[in-house]
Amino acid sequence: MTHTATTGRLAAAVTTALFATIALFVLFLPGVGAEAGGSITLVGQSPWIDDRDVLTIDLRITGSIDEGLLTFRLHEAVGSDGLLPDMYLDGDELPVPVGSPVTAQLADHLGAGGVASLELDVGPESALPMRAGSVQPLSIQLTTPDGTLLDQVHTMVIRLPDGRLPFPILTSLSIELTGPPPLQADGTSDLDPDTVRSLRAVVNAVADHPLVSADLRLPPATVVALAQSSDATHLQLLDDLIAVIGGGIRLASSPFVTADPEAWRQANRPDIYRDVLDHGDLALADELGTTPNRSIVHLQPTGIAETLDLLSHLGSQRFIVDADHLEPRPSTLDALTQPVRLRGAGGTPFTALIVDPQLVDHLLGPDGAVAAVQHLLGDLALRSWAEPVVPRLAVIVVADPLTLDGFLLDVLLGALEAAPFVDLAPLPAVFTSLATLDPETIAEVTFWPEAATPTAAKVRDRGLVEVTIDAYESLVGGQRPEIAHLADLLEATAAAEISSEQGEPYLRAVYDSVLQVLESFDAPDNQNVRLTSRRATVPYTVDNGLTMPVRVRLHLESDGRLDFPDGDTLEVTLNPGSNRIPILVEAKTSGDARLQVTVRSPDDAELLQLQSSLLLVRSTQLSGVGVFLLAGALLVLGVWWSRSARKGSHVSSDDYAAPNPGEDQ
Repeated sequence: MTHTATTGRLAAAVTTALFATIALFVLFLPGVGAEAGGSITLVGQSPWIDDRDVLTIDLRITGSIDEGLLTFRLHEAVGSDGLLPDMYLDGDELPVPVGSPVTAQLADHLGAGGVASLELDVGPESALPMRAGSVQPLSIQLTTPDGTLLDQVHTMVIRLPDGRLPFPILTSLSIELTGPPPLQADGTSDLDPDTVRSLRAVVNAVADHPLVSADLRLPPATVVALAQSSDATHLQLLDDLIAVIGGGIRLASSPFVTADPEAWRQANRPDIYRDVLDHGDLALADELGTTPNRSIVHLQPTGIAETLDLLSHLGSQRFIVDADHLEPRPSTLDALTQPVRLRGAGGTPFTALIVDPQLVDHLLGPDGAVAAVQHLLGDLALRSWAEPVVPRLAVIVVADPLTLDGFLLDVLLGALEAAPFVDLAPLPAVFTSLATLDPETIAEVTFWPEAATPTAAKVRDRGLVEVTIDAYESLVGGQRPEIAHLADLLEATAAAEISSEQGEPYLRAVYDSVLQVLESFDAPDNQNVRLTSRRATVPYTVDNGLTMPVRVRLHLESDGRLDFPDGDTLEVTLNPGSNRIPILVEAKTSGDARLQVTVRSPDDAELLQLQSSLLLVRSTQLSGVGVFLLAGALLVLGVWWSRSARKGSHVSSDDYAAPNPGEDQ
């Protein structure tokens, strides 16, 4: 045994020494252990260039590449007809190069913070020649001295026109946040960290650019959860949000939880969408001190003519709609930058602005925030400068979680705020600018909708829960926190982020809460009573274990031996504690009668049963027939007794002789 153990330790020691030797050998191999290669990220750029023709570029460098080279190559200008589709993809998809490459030694420009800053001449006679009023791609490559490509990025360079600029493009920015409801089935609140992170990014960016005009659509359920949170960072976020609302920031209406109006309309429950929309407006007004505006709505991809009528009925008269949602799809620059006319199912015309998905798609480019914003700015510049020179419109909707990044939003708002070819305005101002247009000149289009997510299962599941909550409300009355909590649980199941299966715990929580209330009532079993008259009051006792009075409905049933002069249904109030309820009954006959008392909720369906008791009512009074027979018997007995009395008196006078006092003597 000892020999075996020693051998095992020796083998382990040899193995350890062998691995250590290999590790040392690898460590001291030339080049091994050092980070190979490098990467570049565009962190700063002149958003546009004026007649001084100087482009400033800031690049963050990572990796051990002190001897690396930076190569800049300018490409042909992008035409207004092509705009900028896919310009941020592989280099071989860029237009052909113009001028000559410009190469710089990385070591000559690299700062202590790992950022290389360069100024490039882009004048018409330079190696990177730009013409006035153009948008041109710029490729930047990081290579080794022997020409090996390590990394590259692509960006857009905007050269302003000489002289007076054309009309700026009237541009509206809409920032839309959604998120799952924080309310959990167990009643706790769990804020979605991604939603909170996105909201913080938006608030910071808007606060840093107070002159920016934008429409802001928020998830009301998240805002309410922030207000109810005990986390200091959540409360600070809410305070900062309140501070940026107003001025150029217009608060748009939003349903309390994410909801598609067309999905609920198809399920024949548009009232559900109406309720969550009303709840959302009230919540935002309460927490932010500003009433949101629902007059302008971003029509969801599922929307059709009937959706327009529904939203119009709820207070929306103007719309923004994605280009991919329309038939025919706008493809020309004129079609993309002008309003369209939509018609509801009833024939009512509505004006809509087109959201070109390509605009926001620029922000999803792979080369970082600065390059992404440059692509967007280049697209807007081309739309602004394109002939003929007519006023043009653009709507940018930032809603993708990937675009709700702090640095990206900061770069975007800063660029839109200052761009000389952009006139940033809130949506109402953009629609107001259309007042001078002849309605006959606005093109009419129809819908190319996406299929709505079916909500039939949710409607089915929530049906009984709705009437359960209504029944509970009929017991305790409205405007109570308990009712609001149950309604919130039910409303959470309507959220688009929650499937029918995920909503089941919420529905069970409603049932459990109501069941707990029903168990708070008790009626003692031994409530048997004895009646000593034909009509009398039966005392019925019910204990209310709640801390509040409730309204109930008593249903009275008998086995046919009792009548109820006040009716067989009684409306009563049960105060906390023991309640003695008088029930007026009338006995039809003497003897034992059964009285069934059922306590139910006072809603129309009387859905909830609080208690049911069977009482034994024993009547000792005689019926009308019995009284008549007894009276007759007493009458006969009286006559008999009277006659007997008279007869006895006559016999005594004949047979009785008074005793002789002296007879015994």
